[in-house]
Amino acid sequence: MNIYVGNVPYAATEEDLEALFSEYGPVATATIIRDRDDGRSKGFGFVEMESQEDGQRAIEVLDGYKLMGRPLKVNQARPRGQQRGAQQPASPRKTSSPRSESSPSGTFHNPYTFVPTPPRPSSGFAGDFNPMEHPCGQEHNLDHASLKDNLWTGHIPVKLTTVTPLVLLKGDGKNEDSTEEPYDVLDYIPESSLRGMLRSAYEVVTNSRYGAFRNDDRLAYRMRPQEALDLIPAVIEDGGAGKLAVRLHTGTSTPTVQRPNGPMYAAMLTCYPTNTACVNGYDPKTGDEVCAEIASRTHHDPFYRFWKAIKVWPKGSPPPQTAGKVVTGRVFITNENMRNKHDERIFFNPQKKTFDLTDDIKEAWRMRIKSYREAHTKTEIFGRSGAEDKPWENIGTAPGKTAWSPHQYQDVEHQSVWCNDPHGRATTHDAIELKQGDMVYVRCKFDSTGKVIKRIIDIFPVMISRKLYDDSPADLLDCSLKPAKTRDELSPADRLFGWVPQEQGDDSGYKSRIRVVCEGSEDTDIVEEFEGGPLPLTILGQPKPAQGRFYVAGDDKGIPQHGKRKQDAGYKASAGKRLRGRKQYWHHKGLEAEQAPDYWKASSEDRTQQQTNGRYQEYRRPDKFNNRNQQFEQQIDSQNRSIKGWIKPGTVFKASLYVQNLQPEEIGALLWLLSRPEDYYFRLGYGKPLGFGSVRIEIDTGRLIKGCLPLGTRKDWKAYYKGLNASLPAELNDEGKADCIQQFKSKMIEGYKSLVSNSETNDLQAFNDLPFISGFLQVLSGPKKDDPIHYPRLEHKPNPEGKNFEWFRDNESNSKRALPRVTDEESLPYNP
Repeated sequence: MNIYVGNVPYAATEEDLEALFSEYGPVATATIIRDRDDGRSKGFGFVEMESQEDGQRAIEVLDGYKLMGRPLKVNQARPRGQQRGAQQPASPRKTSSPRSESSPSGTFHNPYTFVPTPPRPSSGFAGDFNPMEHPCGQEHNLDHASLKDNLWTGHIPVKLTTVTPLVLLKGDGKNEDSTEEPYDVLDYIPESSLRGMLRSAYEVVTNSRYGAFRNDDRLAYRMRPQEALDLIPAVIEDGGAGKLAVRLHTGTSTPTVQRPNGPMYAAMLTCYPTNTACVNGYDPKTGDEVCAEIASRTHHDPFYRFWKAIKVWPKGSPPPQTAGKVVTGRVFITNENMRNKHDERIFFNPQKKTFDLTDDIKEAWRMRIKSYREAHTKTEIFGRSGAEDKPWENIGTAPGKTAWSPHQYQDVEHQSVWCNDPHGRATTHDAIELKQGDMVYVRCKFDSTGKVIKRIIDIFPVMISRKLYDDSPADLLDCSLKPAKTRDELSPADRLFGWVPQEQGDDSGYKSRIRVVCEGSEDTDIVEEFEGGPLPLTILGQPKPAQGRFYVAGDDKGIPQHGKRKQDAGYKASAGKRLRGRKQYWHHKGLEAEQAPDYWKASSEDRTQQQTNGRYQEYRRPDKFNNRNQQFEQQIDSQNRSIKGWIKPGTVFKASLYVQNLQPEEIGALLWLLSRPEDYYFRLGYGKPLGFGSVRIEIDTGRLIKGCLPLGTRKDWKAYYKGLNASLPAELNDEGKADCIQQFKSKMIEGYKSLVSNSETNDLQAFNDLPFISGFLQVLSGPKKDDPIHYPRLEHKPNPEGKNFEWFRDNESNSKRALPRVTDEESLPYNP
């Protein structure tokens, strides 16, 4: 159903209409009609809803609903020929189109998922203890001074076989953000890479503490545009005694808890596409003191009024002839940082009273700016093609093409760049630290009357900014899973792979009892170079933990939060929220090289727009059509990497795991990992989200001694070193290996009895039912449902323009899908 929406506030956006109407059903399109010349809203628009029933319900409820204080007129739209004055926009904003023969249908898998991390036990093998003091049921402690009775020492020979291409980049000292030069690849596996893969797997299957977890800051999400109307302009000043203060600039209105009781506080200064208000060629900068002739504007809406700057000139300069109200204020320029933006602001009428800038507010500011910067790479901000080292320039309407806000680029590292900002004030400090003279927006706490400000409760760099979640990711992580702080807190992975204290000056670490030695490959010429030159890889997605809908669970069992609003699905420990678990990358089932040789053809040609083995070529960046020379060209720029070749599928590498004084259950955990069936694959190297690096790792039976692992206890090694003719200890036979694996399983079941639902379940089933075991096994074998694996997008085919953000935008407006559980037979829709 197509719905006419009249009397729309001029400050409202398409996103506002989407959010409002999507409460009653899926929205297909939301359009605000704009003037062809200046792009400004005409005060009406159209919303198309997928269901006639949903549309009728929305009309009944929303006709007369006050949006920003203005009652909407909502009714069914007339046929196009009967619409009076309806001027269609050049490019209406599409959200999620109704399903049709040409629209995307079906489902896909996100490249990563999460393996649950339930709270850990406090004791036993699965719990924590100091290995230097705890007897562990053995005669001696797990120190490194000597070999122990009943503990295993020796090595486990392994072999590793690549089943999809393996990519291990040669750094060659390149700056990580300098990605336009193609990379060579290694022809061997670094020991640190293999060790890291094994430790990660061992952490998962023993549900150990995280080896590292540094997300102690609260993350942020984009506020709704309506919330910006609550913010008050302010300037940071010297508060005396080494402190800072906040002075509000309230214009002609008095602040109230229900927004201003008059025009919006700051005057609007039209700057885009051109600045017509500044006289005598004056080009203002942020912080400039100016005089301005202002005029009141209402847009026929008594609830939304503002001041418009008609003439602007530097304070102290000869004034032009004026006929209206003149004020003195400061210019605040945040750049053309959004589509259709046309105004900057002039803050005026500073209040006499100032408010203290508390440490809590400054810390919240720091976390907010940090969250902004972590959402984008440095090359996205400073290395854009067509605007290198000019982040303040607008070079398009798509995300990443509009100008960046100053707080994004005013960091210490790039001071030599942003000192050239033609609109920035003279400053030398990183925007992450508030200083005297900074211009900001603030949210205030009012008294019970709603008219008297008690204090400042938050500060924002721009009007439509990001709000911080209530808690940080670390607040949602159970204490038993946080990295160990002392030896008494060492979990199974720390006790085997070693532990380094995170506190500076603490020398109480614990040395690893496993050493990984890579012995190379017997194959020669294992690197395959591409026909036609380097291969431009597709853009790898940046981690986005602020996307709470993917990273946050409703409880400690990892339950997804479908259908919740962004803020409700976010980081809030008091609501019982927990993290989804450990991030893991899927094996791309069905794309093993033996089954899909054409998919992994070693060529730089673009095969992204046709299917091979039922899949589109996800690892290559699609060529883009160049209108200037009328041909398709490779996309090689600062957003992606290019590689010259890869290690061939089917390459076999050998390695050894040298171990010292391992308990039977520790050996059992390693042997269990090395005994997975043939169709279970670990992930190694670069580009795991793209399908690279699926490998099979197993015990190298060809290097066993009479069928036994070359492992022995203290007495075995004592005998070996005592005589010149003694054979290398090799005491762990098949029966012993099975016993060690069983001891590992029993210890894990014992530690997590509460997670075993049926007491009559046999040991094998009970172990496999542990959520971190079942989740890990699912990751190794691939998703249950046979769907493509790629980053979220609206189309089946990879889009040369990228535009993955569109899926998240539509998902937020419509179905609000969360990431499915790792063991669910469920995936994500192309059309959310």
